[in-house]
Amino acid sequence: MRIDKPIVIALTLFIILLLIFFLVSPEYQRFKTLQSELGIKKAEYNAEFEYYSAISKTYNDLVARKDDVVKIDDALPSDPNLGKLVYFVQENAIQSGLVLKSLFLTKSTSASEDTVRDITFSLSLIGNYSALENFIASLEQSSRLFEIVNISFGSGDVSNSQAQFQSESLFTFSMQVNTHAY
Repeated sequence: MRIDKPIVIALTLFIILLLIFFLVSPEYQRFKTLQSELGIKKAEYNAEFEYYSAISKTYNDLVARKDDVVKIDDALPSDPNLGKLVYFVQENAIQSGLVLKSLFLTKSTSASEDTVRDITFSLSLIGNYSALENFIASLEQSSRLFEIVNISFGSGDVSNSQAQFQSESLFTFSMQVNTHAY
């Protein structure tokens, strides 16, 4: 029995095409799918790598500027801690040559937890003008943010024994001061 060469060639080509269609083509499609998934994973990895690199760089910058961060935390503390605030005002008043007669917390507002809270307090001080100037300068030079809203003064009710030791006349100063906490 004799087989025609053209039929054998056509049949072989047909079988090769079927094998390619059923065996190679699905693997090639799977390879393309895996290749595109690999590209997506590489893009995600690169994006995460850049993100964490930026975080690492920011962290290193913060560590390098640790003193500045501490100053900012002092200027705008996370808790109002009124005891430290009263102590600071009292010590600065004494160092400036003033007598702290009274300190009243008049207002403490907080809209929400993520906003800056304003703390307003009133001071009543006894002393002379240069002592008041020194006190204001010490508030201005402190790392904490203070805003003097109002200053009023009047003649002081100081006994003669205290007036003997003072070369200048004493006055009573009333101040309203704002500060902030986060």
